[in-house]
Amino acid sequence: MNKHSAKKFQSPHFIGGMSLPEILAAVLIGLIGMIVIMQVYATSEERKRTTTGASDAQISGNIAMFTLESVIRSAGFGMVTADNNMLGCTTLAYNSNRATPDFTFLMAPVIITVGAAGAPDKITVIYGNSPNVVEGQAFVGAAAAGADFPLKNAAGIQAGDLVVASEAGLNCSMAEVTGFVPAAINTVQHVNAAAYNYVDSAGHTISPTATYNKAGGSGVNYSAAALLYTLGRSPTVVTYQIGNDKLQTKTLVPYVLAQDSDNDGTSDADIGDGIVQMKALYGKDTDGDGVVDTWNTTLPANAAQWMQVRAVRIALLARSAKYEKTAVTADCIAPNNPVNSPFWSNGCFTMTNLADGTDWHYYRYRVYETVVPLRNMIWSN
Repeated sequence: MNKHSAKKFQSPHFIGGMSLPEILAAVLIGLIGMIVIMQVYATSEERKRTTTGASDAQISGNIAMFTLESVIRSAGFGMVTADNNMLGCTTLAYNSNRATPDFTFLMAPVIITVGAAGAPDKITVIYGNSPNVVEGQAFVGAAAAGADFPLKNAAGIQAGDLVVASEAGLNCSMAEVTGFVPAAINTVQHVNAAAYNYVDSAGHTISPTATYNKAGGSGVNYSAAALLYTLGRSPTVVTYQIGNDKLQTKTLVPYVLAQDSDNDGTSDADIGDGIVQMKALYGKDTDGDGVVDTWNTTLPANAAQWMQVRAVRIALLARSAKYEKTAVTADCIAPNNPVNSPFWSNGCFTMTNLADGTDWHYYRYRVYETVVPLRNMIWSN
């Protein structure tokens, strides 16, 4: 029995190993398993990228909207009061650090520049930061162009403040306070390229050189009917716009030469990636009942019309970075907009294909919309 078994295991049938069909069958099973695993992995990875891309768009949209809303809430501080204001005044300004020192800006809390043919709008926001005074201080006498500002009371105005002289809301010019006449402390000096000192809120002595005062002044003569407003030592004139699929800022005041990447006289910064559209509307109280009754993009023509502006509606469109294999976003057809189409309360966003030629329908989008009350305009009344 044992002898027979030994001979049997030594036979060619038992020492030949696996046959070719058996090996091929094993390879086939392994390949099928690999294909299944790769398909599951690819599907999982695609869904993960879609989810991650949508999450990135959501984060960018939230950050961009939070930034805009925070800034707009401060709009108008220091430039409007119940009885007098300089809203709608084209303000002459000067900064020696700019390649073109002379510049102008419209004195208004929020300025909406409508994009042509549905292109993104631009939003310019202006506000001061003076801790002391908002009410315009009256002149006590006339002041020729470039002369000191003689005020009835200069309380609240500090060295280093940027002030705006305004008369009848028509003639406005900005200057930098460099000091006060010793013999007449209510007379405000604004000397070109003057070195001066002041103590900041932290108790530090600051020694700047005036950059906002033009030699010979702005060229505007003021009568005793003029008013002087202070915007504080660090007011802001900044424009928010869409460029290269980003929310960007172009800051006119304060200006930092090192941040002017395109040499256009404004400091440049990026706020959020993947923001491809921005639209805005003025909310106006046209009947004086304290309630917004009109939404439009019409630029107010004078101070009275600016006083009707009580809020701003903003909409941002954020796009995911992932290009999908199939179209995932439908065309917007007002007024019956599909759920997955790019629209906001004022209608459809105008969509354009990317510069690389890809179709915008193959990206996912998130819409962010809010209404921001202009508290400084509301409180002024």
